[in-house]
Amino acid sequence: MVVVGIGVVVVAGGLLVAGGRKEAPTNAIAASAQIKDEGTKPIGPPLQAPVTLPPGADATAVYAALTEQIKTLSQQAMSSDAPDLRTRAFAEIEAKLVAFREAYPGTREAVDAGFQLGTMSFGMQKQDQAYPYLIEFVAKADDSQREQLGYARFYLAEIYRGQGKYDAAEGEYKLVIAKYSDVNPQLTKYAQTNLDGLTAERKIAVGSEPVAFSVKSIDGKTLSPADYKGKVLLIDFWATWCGPCVMEMPNVKNVYNRYHAKGFEIVGISLDQSRDKLDAYLRQQQIEWPQYFDGKWWSNDVAVKYGITSIPTTVLVDRKGKIRFKTLRGKQLEKAVQELLDEKV
Repeated sequence: MVVVGIGVVVVAGGLLVAGGRKEAPTNAIAASAQIKDEGTKPIGPPLQAPVTLPPGADATAVYAALTEQIKTLSQQAMSSDAPDLRTRAFAEIEAKLVAFREAYPGTREAVDAGFQLGTMSFGMQKQDQAYPYLIEFVAKADDSQREQLGYARFYLAEIYRGQGKYDAAEGEYKLVIAKYSDVNPQLTKYAQTNLDGLTAERKIAVGSEPVAFSVKSIDGKTLSPADYKGKVLLIDFWATWCGPCVMEMPNVKNVYNRYHAKGFEIVGISLDQSRDKLDAYLRQQQIEWPQYFDGKWWSNDVAVKYGITSIPTTVLVDRKGKIRFKTLRGKQLEKAVQELLDEKV
């Protein structure tokens, strides 16, 4: 996921690896109750091979040395253009953090390692993997870890929002604003922006009709969700400057090529600012489905209507004109498209 604002930062002696984002109420009580209920469940992938931890007299010393190792690995990964190198580096970071938690269970440092695993997983779009780590962290952390708690609450809000659990997301956003405004002014700003965006996002909840729009594609054709009833439609919010969007594009293209003749359509909503870059990418990748572009970046007219604050974001609409899935990738997208095409109308 590419968002605006939060990148790779060091938080309270640890490594925070995450995307960025465009710029205690009743709902929070329910969210906290769920956290208390789930915060003690065992989590984390089993170790596949022995991992060597740095030497140290106790958990504090080992974790301090481990944090330095992780910073180095992270900087190497983020400065590399090779996806396989990044993948290996982050896999090594994950393995080291998991090994530390197994070696020093119950320590404050193990709780912090869980936070690092959660934020790293979130930044790598592995939200299902991030969730239990973040749940555990907010259940076990103390007030001395306020900075991490603010971020953890924000990422939980983002996960709930992605799951369509808008009441839980609202509760977490409000907690960030009410209790953690001192952590980072930008974080509070993002929480408020995304809280405000929930109203628009509720309008595109699964089971509802997509927000209406009528715009001209880059080749002058009218694009409107209503015109695609009877087809399976993917509305794809993306940009050529968005790394995860570009990484996912070959999969989207494969699904389009395989199912277009059977009734699958895509409408691309480009958040690019440069028409030349967009046109060059479309030609190079031989992308055939229509695109809407207005050069307004995050203020793209259609993106604003849909409350888009991160990309890639997709909305998959069935042949009856109802939203059925959001932000699917990889095999999940192909499976959902096939499922909707097979449904009787």
